[in-house]
Amino acid sequence: MPNDMSSSNQDLPAEFQITGKFYLLLLFVSGIGVISALIMILFFFLQNAFTNLIWKGIYADSLSPVFNPWIMLICILGGLGVGVIRHYFKGDIAIMAEDLIEFNKTGRFAMKRGLELFIRGLVSLVCGAPLGPEGPLTVSTGAVGTAVAEKVRLPPPAVALSSLAGISGFFGAFLSSPFAGALLFIEMTLEKGTMSWKAVLPSIVAATTGFATYFLISGSFIGTMFSLPAYEGFRDIDLLYAVVLGLVGGAAGIFFIILYHKMREIFEPLENRPILLGLVGGLGLGITGILLPLTLFMGSDQLQILIDSYLEISLGLLLLLVVVKILLVTFSLSTGFAGGYIFPSFFIGGTIGILVFRLFPFIPLAVCIVCVIAAVSVSLLRSPIAIALIIAIVFQQELIPAMAISLVIGFIMSYRYSLPYQRKGCGKAGDTTVKRPSPGTAGNKD
Repeated sequence: MPNDMSSSNQDLPAEFQITGKFYLLLLFVSGIGVISALIMILFFFLQNAFTNLIWKGIYADSLSPVFNPWIMLICILGGLGVGVIRHYFKGDIAIMAEDLIEFNKTGRFAMKRGLELFIRGLVSLVCGAPLGPEGPLTVSTGAVGTAVAEKVRLPPPAVALSSLAGISGFFGAFLSSPFAGALLFIEMTLEKGTMSWKAVLPSIVAATTGFATYFLISGSFIGTMFSLPAYEGFRDIDLLYAVVLGLVGGAAGIFFIILYHKMREIFEPLENRPILLGLVGGLGLGITGILLPLTLFMGSDQLQILIDSYLEISLGLLLLLVVVKILLVTFSLSTGFAGGYIFPSFFIGGTIGILVFRLFPFIPLAVCIVCVIAAVSVSLLRSPIAIALIIAIVFQQELIPAMAISLVIGFIMSYRYSLPYQRKGCGKAGDTTVKRPSPGTAGNKD
């Protein structure tokens, strides 16, 4: 077996180079895409079922405090559950970007890590953590791709492709797009100069079968996620507005990244005490949920509430929602809750967009919301093409030209900042390696 198992080594062995085995590989990854879609459907089914059961009768979509003790109890029990899961699996705290760094080094996702994040992500989202499902499901579906490929004894480069196919199958189903997951891979390999169509094609095939599986089961596309106020159509001046809005969103993204690093630094001494850290996280989540319940959960439904009542909300409350949401997301990630930060960034960017519109009402509200969302989200994900596709799917297409400008501005502005956190004592200064110790152990192997 070759020594280099990293995902940057995507050259397939000679027998896979446009031979019958390559076509068998495409058939293989199409099956991985189907499995990934089924995993996503199972996750969402469990999430919705438990959320509806636990939060039934609790009004958590309020703009004012809700002094309901059940909110505190649910959040504390959720934090305790997250800590127990980390303790049992010997799991560490890492966001999606850090797990992808680990994958780039090894070319695989550990099945133990994938199972842990599936369970921990489910508990996190059900108890109201302000996170999205994309983080846990990225690793979980990638781990399935790794496990199946290693089970049939594929060579390391094909294992890496199978892992990426798992991720692509999930994103293809999640975003109802055959190209969503493949674009993430393309952008990751473009910067490393390792992109090859022989590596991209399996991702597209897996994303397509993932999308087809979801459509056959649900019978619907994702459609537009938000209902925006009427937009009269593209105007040249909107491109100029988009530049300014891109700067605003980029600044918010940088603030998020800096705060995340500070928050991780604060709670790093407790990472080896997962149950205590989980309880601290649950307590903070519960207090915030009582005082400002609209900051709980991923934020898509909550942003729609703000859009529907954008003229009735005070400027101070809008600013408070932005700051508290950023604080709560970074706090939750740093205390062990598992989840993604892409879709929560939609709430942050959308709320800032409403705030900008209230200050400068001559800019169309739809332009404000979409442009700031684009700039904030690209600052965090660092994948402008994939973000552009996601936003084009969930918003109306007339806004794409302005969105593209703000996305580029946000990307350039935040280019020198990145989310992955370097723990203290991890090598020399400037070393970007992310050390992944298990709590209380020297390593974390399957």
